[in-house]
Amino acid sequence: MKCDELIQEIKSAFADAPAPSDDSITCHECEECFTLRDAVRGYKPDELSDSWVEQSFDQLPFFSDDAKRYYFPAFLRVAALKPDSLVTQFALYASADEFRMQPSGGYSPRQKQAICDFLEYIEPRVDESEQDYVTKAKALWQTVA
Repeated sequence: MKCDELIQEIKSAFADAPAPSDDSITCHECEECFTLRDAVRGYKPDELSDSWVEQSFDQLPFFSDDAKRYYFPAFLRVAALKPDSLVTQFALYASADEFRMQPSGGYSPRQKQAICDFLEYIEPRVDESEQDYVTKAKALWQTVA
């Protein structure tokens, strides 16, 4: 699969993910979460610039479960485009763990497949040091897919 095909698959698979309400974008109330909420509020995942995602590579843990499902495609997009980036590392860390990956209604089979396809795509493109995360993520998402 080519990168642009993967990005389109991810975008399409997550197109029906409901946007979180403004008061449920982040997991708790703190200055860092307020800053994140204010940065993404009102934006769709494909409206978040690649440069913003790159600067915010470590913000995934601060999203609520529902917001993580909604905004995760932006991080997957940048990770696919730049496999050697910190965005990729943190997208793999998030994919390999169930931490705040339990949105209301769960993930659709199509969304799970898009994540599995991302993992297949990224596996040969990341350093050996990231392979354990790819393996753990593939096992997690294939189990629930």
